[in-house]
Amino acid sequence: MRQILAIGGGGFMMESTPSPVDRLIRDLTAKAQPAVCFLATPSGDLPAHVDRFHEMYGALGCNTSHLAFFRQPDSRSINPSSYREALLQQDAIFVGGGNTKSALAVWREWALDGVLREAWQQGILLAGMSAGAMCWFEAGLTDSFWGGAYRPLPCLGFLPGGCAVHYGSDPKRRETLHAAQRARAVPPSVAIDDFAAVLYADTRIDRVFAWRDGASAWRVSADGDEVVETALAPERL
Repeated sequence: MRQILAIGGGGFMMESTPSPVDRLIRDLTAKAQPAVCFLATPSGDLPAHVDRFHEMYGALGCNTSHLAFFRQPDSRSINPSSYREALLQQDAIFVGGGNTKSALAVWREWALDGVLREAWQQGILLAGMSAGAMCWFEAGLTDSFWGGAYRPLPCLGFLPGGCAVHYGSDPKRRETLHAAQRARAVPPSVAIDDFAAVLYADTRIDRVFAWRDGASAWRVSADGDEVVETALAPERL
C-alpha cells in the first residue's frame, strides 16, 4: 500500500524533545530498525537539520541516511551522483521544511521527482513537515516566493488537491487559503495545524493524528462564494 504522512508542523525540526510524530513514522514502516532517509533540500541541506535528524531518528532505532545536493557527501549520506538504488532501498523518506519552490526545482533538475514517485509506488513511506508536507500534493499554499504573501504553487501531484500547513498558528494562511478557494486558484485542500498530521493510504485520507490539545486538520473547499471547512477528527498520539 502507498502511504504519505503530511505533517502541518512539529517533529524533530520544531520540538526540543522526542516527538510522537517521529515515533509514528518509525512505526508506520512496520520494521524494528527501519531505514529512513532525510531530504533537507527545502532548507538548502542545512547542517543543523541534518545533524538533528540523525540524532533523533538514530535514538529511535532507525538506520539513518540523508541525501544532500548542496553539501559535500559524508559517511552518513547517499551520494547524489548515484542515489536511485539506495533511495529505493529505504523504508521511509522524510522531507524537511523550508522553501518548497526551490526544493521542487532542485529535485526536477536531478530527476528526483521521478524516483520519489517510484518509491511511493513501491510502498516506501513518504513523509514530511511543512514544505515536506505540501510537496506531495497537486498544489501548496506557500510563502516560498519571498514576496511577503502566500501564493499557490504547483507541486508533485502524487496526492489530489491542495495543502496548507501551520494552519492554526498563522491567521494569514487561513485568510489566503479562503481567498484562493473563492477565486478557484487552488483545488479543494487539506489544511493541517502544527502538531497534527494526515496519513494518506493510496490517494485517500486514512487517519488524522494530533499530539497537542486543539490541533487538527480540515478539508477546505468553495461552495459558490462560500468557503466550507470540514473538521477531520484526529486520533491522539
